[in-house]
Amino acid sequence: MPFDSQGNFTRVHNWEEDRENDIEIISSRHDEEDDNFAQGLSQCMLRDGNSPMQNNLNMGNFQVNNVANGTALTDAVNKGQLSGVDNSCVHKTGNETISGNKTLTGSTSITTATMTTATVTTTLNIPGGKIWIA
Repeated sequence: MPFDSQGNFTRVHNWEEDRENDIEIISSRHDEEDDNFAQGLSQCMLRDGNSPMQNNLNMGNFQVNNVANGTALTDAVNKGQLSGVDNSCVHKTGNETISGNKTLTGSTSITTATMTTATVTTTLNIPGGKIWIA
């Protein structure tokens, strides 16, 4: 295995030690070292994105910088894209029970084809906001 548990590349042979120990130069030892280099290079991530990830990427608590805006559903987003999201837009599906006081700011849209009953048991106060039920 060309990398240790910390991700450091390790050589198979040390040619200086071989010389000092009178180990002759033989092709099988060179092939073993070259195979180790090839295996190590095959585990590296290419800068052009040509090789896909094969596992999760552990960033070691470091940041990922200069990420482009995500455009596809499977793309990552950057903080700039999230900062521009209107927090009052929340999409919820399924059943939800709201009790107590709930404050809604901005415009809130409730759209459903299966809503048959809406009961407000407390005061609904929407200062300057709008509710659309479609």
